[in-house]
Amino acid sequence: MTPNARFTEFIKDITPSETTVANCQSAHSSVRKALLNDDEFKSKVKRVFLGGSYRRSTSIRPRKKGESTERPDVDLYVVVEGNPWFADAAALMDELYAALNRARDDLGITTIKRNRCSIALSMNKADLDVSILLDRQDDNLFRIGNRNTGEWYKTDPEEHTDWSAAQNTRCSGRFNPMTRMVKWARRQNKTVSRHPKSFALEALIAPHISETETHYGQLFHDWCDAFVDAYSFNRTIGTCPSQADPAVPGGNILQGVTGDEFCAYYDKIKKHRDDAAKALAEDDQDKATDYWRRIFGDRFPKAKHSGQSTKSAAAAMSPLSFTATRAAPTARPAKFA
Repeated sequence: MTPNARFTEFIKDITPSETTVANCQSAHSSVRKALLNDDEFKSKVKRVFLGGSYRRSTSIRPRKKGESTERPDVDLYVVVEGNPWFADAAALMDELYAALNRARDDLGITTIKRNRCSIALSMNKADLDVSILLDRQDDNLFRIGNRNTGEWYKTDPEEHTDWSAAQNTRCSGRFNPMTRMVKWARRQNKTVSRHPKSFALEALIAPHISETETHYGQLFHDWCDAFVDAYSFNRTIGTCPSQADPAVPGGNILQGVTGDEFCAYYDKIKKHRDDAAKALAEDDQDKATDYWRRIFGDRFPKAKHSGQSTKSAAAAMSPLSFTATRAAPTARPAKFA
């Protein structure tokens, strides 16, 4: 079996670096400060908080964009007062856009655009999605707006963060590393779309992860196996299952995922399960690495051959033979370092 130390090395490698985390903190702190100091918008802002995978400690090291440094993607939420029956989602997002645009030079914003539910910023060292939330309503849930349709959707990013932390505690600190492995495998093995992704993957991991398995290779294999077993019927009929949103009663975290998208991902997980099983059964660690790299790519570390292996290889070579004749001394003087 592949030593667990190689998985912990891999997990450390795909975890955002201290520099990346510092860039993330600097970016979201400066945006928060700019919004709270904007003369035209600050009166609407009740508070600003960080969400997403960086807040949940389940993010993976970001991609490089061209030759630039790795840039984290950060989710920031701006809470305002309002009732979803009367609040205009597009108008509020336009006001948020204007406030961010006024601070464009100070924040080092290179591009800014309106998305369906957020304002997307590219800054010098980070990318941010900044969303408007109507503060908690009578059901104790936030509302996030869709500028295209005018709808307000129930959500609770803070509860998602608490739920994710609870899963990590339940699994003795192995939920977050396991999530990073699954997300990294997702990035390395593309399907017909990026979905399911991000928090949807966490919601799919939680019901099927072992609470007791400590070897990350076995943990990953067993999760894949449980996933394949749990959703085999959906794969047979070509549909996406419903997955409860842990923060929104009656919510379906996979609502936006099509049958084709889910089935394509299912097939990848089935292939991962088979490759992981072969890797775990393989005594030759170079061959095992080949299987793991089919799943995780070239960042999965190569096998480290011990001194014993080197000695064994040397012992297998033909022994040297010596003659009784003395070697003739060289005519050149010795050189000293």
